[in-house]
Amino acid sequence: MAALDLTHLTDNIKKTKNWSIHRKKMYAMGLMHELYITDGSLDAEHSIIPASDRLLTAQLVSEVLDQLIEYDEITIFEEMVEKSESINAKLQFSHILTFNDEAGIQYILNSNSWLKILNDSKDLALVITGNLVGNFTFFIEKSNGVFEKKCITFSKNGIYRLTHAPVGQIYLTTNALKIDKN
Repeated sequence: MAALDLTHLTDNIKKTKNWSIHRKKMYAMGLMHELYITDGSLDAEHSIIPASDRLLTAQLVSEVLDQLIEYDEITIFEEMVEKSESINAKLQFSHILTFNDEAGIQYILNSNSWLKILNDSKDLALVITGNLVGNFTFFIEKSNGVFEKKCITFSKNGIYRLTHAPVGQIYLTTNALKIDKN
């Protein structure tokens, strides 16, 4: 979406503050279908780019998401991450993503999926728009050097909490984001 459209959108969201919960949720569902960050790609093979490369758009989209959360128009999906085995051996990671403490979108996986630091808790979240279906797998290194594999399956638009504590880095393999082709 263009920056001007996103600016108008933040003003429009403020008008929904006193709407019924059902009307707010329906409005948010429509927005989540249409939100995207330009210059990305729907191709899962597309390289991950820092949000700073699309700074204005990423900031405005993040503000829209924060407003939708604040006005109870969308809720964050909890407990969706599946933890699996811990791995001692060094894997071949194609990306090591480093996060700072600033709330907002920090990495763009493609036009319709981003990694965001949440305002309230500084937790890491995956944002999905555009009705994508698929899964996202990532690794977190524990203090003992062991990597814990985590996977989340998504089937609808929304914000999926990935961690319940601030995280400094996550590690991704080549096919971390898999999008089902319908």
